[in-house]
Amino acid sequence: MRYFLLALLTATVFSGNFPGTAAASSTPSPSPDAVRPLITQQAAKQVATTNGGSLQPFTATAPQAAVGGAGGPMREIFGFALASSLSDPTIGYPTWDFSLLSTVAFFGLHVQDDGTFAADSGDAVWNSSQLSGLVSTAHSHGTKVVLTIILQDFSAGTPHMCAGLAHYATTVTNTVSEVRAKGVDGVNVDYEGLNGSCGTTDSSWARHTLTAFVASLRAALPGGSYLSVDTYASSAADPIGFFDVQGLAPSVDSFFVMAYDLEYSNYGRPPTSCSSFCLGPTAPLGGYYYNDTTVAGQYIAAVPASKVILGVPYYGRKACVAAATPNAYPTSAVVADTYLDAAGEAGSNLVQPGTFVTHRDANDTGGQERWDTWFNTSMNCTRELYWDDAVSLSHKYALINSDNLRGVGIWNLNYGGGAPELWSALSTYFACPVSINLPATESTTRFSVPLSAGSCSVAYFDIQQYDGTINEGWFGMPSVGASGGSSGNASAEGFQGHTYTFMARAHSSGGLVTSWAQASTQVSPTATKAHAWSGLYTLDGYGGIHLADSPPLDNSPYWPWPAARAVKAAPGPNAPQAGFVLDAFGGLHPYGGPALQVGQVPYYPNQDIARDFVFLPNASGGYELDGYGGIHPFSIGSNPMPPVPAAFPYFAGRDIAKKITLLADGSGGYVLDAYGGLHPWAVAGRPLPISPAAYGYWPNRDIARDVWLAPDSTATSVHGYVLDAYGGFHPFWSGAAAAPAAMAAYGYWPGQDIARGMWFVPSSTANTATGYTLDAYGGIHPFAAGSQPLPAVIGQYGYWPGRDIARALWGA
Repeated sequence: MRYFLLALLTATVFSGNFPGTAAASSTPSPSPDAVRPLITQQAAKQVATTNGGSLQPFTATAPQAAVGGAGGPMREIFGFALASSLSDPTIGYPTWDFSLLSTVAFFGLHVQDDGTFAADSGDAVWNSSQLSGLVSTAHSHGTKVVLTIILQDFSAGTPHMCAGLAHYATTVTNTVSEVRAKGVDGVNVDYEGLNGSCGTTDSSWARHTLTAFVASLRAALPGGSYLSVDTYASSAADPIGFFDVQGLAPSVDSFFVMAYDLEYSNYGRPPTSCSSFCLGPTAPLGGYYYNDTTVAGQYIAAVPASKVILGVPYYGRKACVAAATPNAYPTSAVVADTYLDAAGEAGSNLVQPGTFVTHRDANDTGGQERWDTWFNTSMNCTRELYWDDAVSLSHKYALINSDNLRGVGIWNLNYGGGAPELWSALSTYFACPVSINLPATESTTRFSVPLSAGSCSVAYFDIQQYDGTINEGWFGMPSVGASGGSSGNASAEGFQGHTYTFMARAHSSGGLVTSWAQASTQVSPTATKAHAWSGLYTLDGYGGIHLADSPPLDNSPYWPWPAARAVKAAPGPNAPQAGFVLDAFGGLHPYGGPALQVGQVPYYPNQDIARDFVFLPNASGGYELDGYGGIHPFSIGSNPMPPVPAAFPYFAGRDIAKKITLLADGSGGYVLDAYGGLHPWAVAGRPLPISPAAYGYWPNRDIARDVWLAPDSTATSVHGYVLDAYGGFHPFWSGAAAAPAAMAAYGYWPGQDIARGMWFVPSSTANTATGYTLDAYGGIHPFAAGSQPLPAVIGQYGYWPGRDIARALWGA
C-alpha cells in the first residue's frame, strides 16, 4: 500500500539555492539559509488541497491540562500531525501511542498575505470533529496539542512572506483566538522563507520582523501556552539568515530543528563530491558536511540545550539509477518514500525476485543510515532508496540524550503510523515506562515480581524492596536481565503477614535509565513457607547483614572496622525479624524490627573482649560471654536483670572463650573454649549442668569455632556438635544422652582455618540434623547427619572471595 506519493522536484531546480562544491570542514561556515527542508513545502500544499470529504463540526472537549503525561517520556517527543490524514485509521492519530508523545502539532493553518488564515482543507479539518478527537485523545494521555501556523515563500523577493510579516498583528490576534476557541495548548510557528529587506532600508527586515512577531505572539498567548518555532539546520550558525535563533530564544519554549533534507546541501561536498544531485542520507548523524552531530552542537552553543528539539525524518528518498552503487545519480524524478512505504518496498510485487539488497551507509558508520536497491519491473530500472529505519533513528536518539537536548521532533507522525518498531525505539531511548504486575496477596513466602516495559528494549531492570510492616528498606535486589526484551521476573522473599512495596526502573538498550515505578503486595499470614526457615542471614565483620534466600532485614549497626563479634535473633513467633549484634567492646545493637530496646548491658570501652551472647527463652534479657569466660547478664527494655551466673568457667588472662549456649529452661548452659572444651555454667540457685562424657578436644590448639545443643538437651542429658576450623563436625554427649548421628555430608577444608559458624534448621534433632556451614568468605555449605538428605543449596548470599570477613550464620 502506498500511504503517500510525495513527488519532489529534481535537485537541479534548487541548485541555485544550495551551496556549491567548497571543501568540507568540521564546522560548516555561515551561509544564509543554506539548509532548508523541501518536504514541508510539499506537505503544506497537500494539507491545503486534500479533499477531506464530508466533515462533522468541531465539538469542544472538556478542559483538561496537558502536562506531558505522568510516567511518559523523559524528554520531549514532539510530532507533527498532517491535517490531510489526521484521523485516517491506518496512519492517523488512532494508530499513535500517545503515552509516548509529549506534544502533537496540528499541521496546519496557512497564513495569507493579509495575516488571516486561508479557508482551505487544513482549515476545514481544524474546524471539524477530527480535531475534537485528536484533542480529546491527546489530553486524556497528558499530551499537548498545538496549532501550526504555516507561511512558506521562496519566490523571488519573497513577497508573500513580506506581506504576511507586515500583517503579523492580525495573525497574532487570529492565532490566539483559535487557541482559545479550540482549547489547545499552544502554537508552532512554521514560517519558512529567506532573509531580506522586503522593500525597506533594513537589509534584515524579514529576520528582525519574524523575531518581533514571535515575541508578540508569546505576549498575547494565554499564560502557560507552549510556543515553538521551526528552524533550519543551519540557522544557529547563520548570523544573517532568516532565523535569529538567539533573538528568538527568550520568546520560545523550543526550537524544532528541521535537520532533514540535508542531502540537497551535502551532495556537492566530500565525501560524495557529486557534480550534480546524488542520493544520500537525508539526515546523516556524521560523515557529511551537514550532519545532526554538528547541527546539535551549533544549536547548544547558541541557546540552552533545553530549548532544542532535533527533528528527524520518518521518510526517505528514492529514484531510478544507472547502477546499484552508493550515492548514485538519479536518472528519474526523485520521490519521497514515507517510512511505511520504505519499510514495505521489499515486499512489493514490483521487485524482481532476488534483486532487493539492504545496505548501511559507509560514509556515516556511526549513523548507520539505510539504503536499499532493487530492480523495479514496472519502471524497468534499478531503484535506490536512502531512508532512516529504527536502527539509524536510534543513533540520532542517542545523540539527543548524550547532548542533553530537550527532545526529539518527528516529521511526521502520519508517515510512520502505528509501526511498532518506531514506537519501540522511542520508548527505548526516551520513556521505557516500567510496570510491576503484582497480586494483592501472595500465597508463598517466595514469589515472583513480574516486570514489564511495554515495547521498550530493556538491557536490565533495577529493583528494590521495602518492608512496610516493620518499616525497613529500601533493600537492593539483584538486577533482572531482559537481554533486549521488554520484560523480566524478579524473585522475592517475604515474611508471613508482611506487606512489601517494590520499586523498579529499566536500563534500556539505548542507555536510558527510567524513573522508578512502584507496586505493593502482602504475603498471606498463612502463606506456605518456601524454605525450612523463616529467615537465614550472614553477618559480616563490619555489621552488615546479608540475606541467604530470605526476606531482607536491615537497621543493623555498621562500623568502619571489623567490630562485629556475634548476632542472635530474639526468640519468639516473629524470629528472626529482630535481634542484637554484639560489638567487640560488649555493646548490643538492635537489628530488624520492631527494634529491641537495650536495657542494662556490660561494656568494656576500647577492650576487644566480648565474644558471644545468648537470649533468655522469653527474650527479656540474656547473657554475654567475654574472652576470659566471664558471663554477664543484660536486660531488654525495662525488664529486670536476669539472675547472676553462680558457676561458670574462668580463664584469667587467657582469651580462649569462644561461644556460649543456653538450655531451653534458661537454667544454664555451656561455654566452648578455643581447644574444644565444653564447660557447664549455671545461674544462681540452679544446678550445674552435666559435663559431656565425649567430645572433641585439641589441647592448646585454637581450633574450635562453634557449638550447637540439640533442642531436647537438659541439665542432666545433653548432646550436640562442635565445629572445628576446617569444617569438621564433632558430636558430644553426656553419659545418659544418645550419641548424635555422625555427619555424613558436609564441607571440609583440611588444614585450612576457614570454617566460621554453623546453623541447624529448626526441625533438627541429634539424629536428624541438617543445616549449613559458613566459611570465612561468606560461602554457605549444606550438611546432613546420618541418612538425612542434604538441604537445598542456597542461591543468594553474601560472598567476599579471599576476604576473611564472614562472622556468623543465623536464622529461625
